[in-house]
Amino acid sequence: MDRIKEKNYRLSRNFHKTFIPERRYIHAILQFASTGKSGDIQSIASATGIPTGTSSGKVKPTIDYSRGMGLITLTESSMGKTVKTPQLTPFGRMVLLEDPFLKESVTQWIAHINLCGPSCGADIWYKVFCLGSHTLGTQFQKSQLDSYLKNKYGVQKGNLIGPLVRMYDDPASFSSCGALKETKLTINRKTAPISEEYLWGYGAWILCTIEQFFPGTTQVTVTDLDRMAGWRTIPGWGIDASQQLLRMLEQKGILTVERHMNPWIIQCRENSNNLWKKIYNDLL
Repeated sequence: MDRIKEKNYRLSRNFHKTFIPERRYIHAILQFASTGKSGDIQSIASATGIPTGTSSGKVKPTIDYSRGMGLITLTESSMGKTVKTPQLTPFGRMVLLEDPFLKESVTQWIAHINLCGPSCGADIWYKVFCLGSHTLGTQFQKSQLDSYLKNKYGVQKGNLIGPLVRMYDDPASFSSCGALKETKLTINRKTAPISEEYLWGYGAWILCTIEQFFPGTTQVTVTDLDRMAGWRTIPGWGIDASQQLLRMLEQKGILTVERHMNPWIIQCRENSNNLWKKIYNDLL
């Protein structure tokens, strides 16, 4: 698939320093961001209790995970700088208010989908869940994943998989999402679930994606949205599942779909800021 050509802000392949994202530390970063304060790694570590050392630690990877998951942004002046000024996104603000430790499945799925995004996610997650969806399929050997990543990066040595698989099996991380599940040496990719409790979250994410990739318009074809942002590819939805989701989102009044056109056209009926406030409304 063709993807966006413009400059992206995806996290580099080694940003995680082999650490999985731990939800309690993400919570601490969200709390810090809510204060409006700035700080270097050491001062943020002191304020949040996230362990760090003089040369390595979990603060920087946790900030990066939080940004890649769409929970915070960094001010332009602090991008790539020693002093960081994290700010809550509309998604991050609702998570801090309603699900501060990211326990809910809908929170983890939206954060995961963002982490796989082509613009501000993490490069390895993007390559596996977006670019590599057809190459790898829904079930593959760990050796296949390793070979795929080494081929993509043009390297032959080292462990490129890192925490990619482990995070979805660890209760301290994203096991409620469980997007990848390793059994022996086989890895299974799970499709994002479609049910009533996820609709506001998916709707907010889709509308936010349209606003980001197609600014100034409220309508886009389903094929262009997937080509640019992977709205079907990243969650793993086939044609039937994606059409089911669109019907359900229409019933919510979030969007309309023009089915007389080929490809179908999505027309926004809301803005994402309003929808982020509703993402926990229908939790069971």
